[in-house]
Amino acid sequence: MENSNKWVFISGGSRGIGAEIVSELAESGYNVVFTYKNSRENAIALCDSLISQGKQCTAFQCDVSIQEEVNELADKCISLFGAPYAIINNAGIVKDSLFINMDQKAWLEVMNNNILSSYLINNAFLPHMISQGNGCILFISSVTAFKGNIGQVNYAASKAAMIGMTHSLAVELGRFNIRVNAIAPGLIETDMSKALPNSAYNKMLKQIPLARVGSTKEVAMSASFLLGPGGSYITGQTLIIDGGMSA
Repeated sequence: MENSNKWVFISGGSRGIGAEIVSELAESGYNVVFTYKNSRENAIALCDSLISQGKQCTAFQCDVSIQEEVNELADKCISLFGAPYAIINNAGIVKDSLFINMDQKAWLEVMNNNILSSYLINNAFLPHMISQGNGCILFISSVTAFKGNIGQVNYAASKAAMIGMTHSLAVELGRFNIRVNAIAPGLIETDMSKALPNSAYNKMLKQIPLARVGSTKEVAMSASFLLGPGGSYITGQTLIIDGGMSA
């Protein structure tokens, strides 16, 4: 396959949107490497399933908010595979509460996991990608960056920061033929959305013109498009996948 000599690094790929992106890109022929923090069983099951189908997939346990762990893993990946074709910054958590009740721990946990990790990962891999003279960076942001949610000031701030990184990195890295984009999903059928209270879930659903929840497959297909030839002249952009919620 045309992508068989390209490898992709995905943070937080053991479940939800991340796992779907792992599957989609592996099925498209990429050699996929992804991280997980706690979901070891999910990560192993996903890898085993893809490998049994003849796909290329490797999972590494890594806390992507810790510089030493990220640098060690990046060095290992570079020695095994060379420079990555693409980096997908997907690792994300929520620690919801009203801002007036939000303690510093909840703020920092979300910021470190969602946005500090993006800095650490890209900082570790980018010199090799620049030398390669080709590649893509993708941030999995959220429509919450544009349309706030009660109790998610920390999450919204982290996801908005990803969009700021997208714009600036696109300008910095274009001369090296590295494209940088973001995807901002809306209400997607994941464990995170299922954990929402019914009242909040139904309220959000009523705000969607397409009158349905999105699927992880739809997000993953968009990621594959942006990495592929269809996205070859797209950089510095955010693709909103929300069924029209933010229209």
